[in-house]
Amino acid sequence: QTSLCDLPTLLLAFRHRAARLLVVVAQQINDDVMGGKSMQHAWNDALIAMARASRAYSIFLVIRDFCHGIQEEERTNLGPNEVEVMLDLAKLFALYWIEKDLGEFLEDGYLTSKQAKWVSPSVLQYLDKIRPNAVALVDARDISDFRLKSALGRFDGDVYPHIMKAAEKDPLNAVDPGPGYDPALK
Repeated sequence: QTSLCDLPTLLLAFRHRAARLLVVVAQQINDDVMGGKSMQHAWNDALIAMARASRAYSIFLVIRDFCHGIQEEERTNLGPNEVEVMLDLAKLFALYWIEKDLGEFLEDGYLTSKQAKWVSPSVLQYLDKIRPNAVALVDARDISDFRLKSALGRFDGDVYPHIMKAAEKDPLNAVDPGPGYDPALK
């Protein structure tokens, strides 16, 4: 289970999936053309497989660039504690996508059913590891409450009075009961 949560191992799994799905697209187009379909028809029939391959490759690139970004920032801006949190976040991201798309990792036997059973508990493990740093990770982006247009996650922690104030300002709440009450509920 520990090796499954190793970033190089996760990266190899995503690279393998992206490459395999690309081969599936090429094989489908080739089989269709050899079966007598025009190239345009074969291409159109492979669009769903292309979308799967494209998404798989995009996720691989995000994880790869996430890892490279952490390495780059480690040299210049991040301390060891921040690096550890970011690496845990990268692992959580990768494990989340394996869990979400598990069938694509099992189709050709890249992951065994035994390894697949480790994925969900690993996601939960990394959620627990990230939880103490969740607020700091969100706040690190320094997006203001005004820009978020939300009373949730307020810098002062005074969420509920601000939610009530926001609700009172909404035109639908100007009269009690609201304007939709009579026609809809009577």
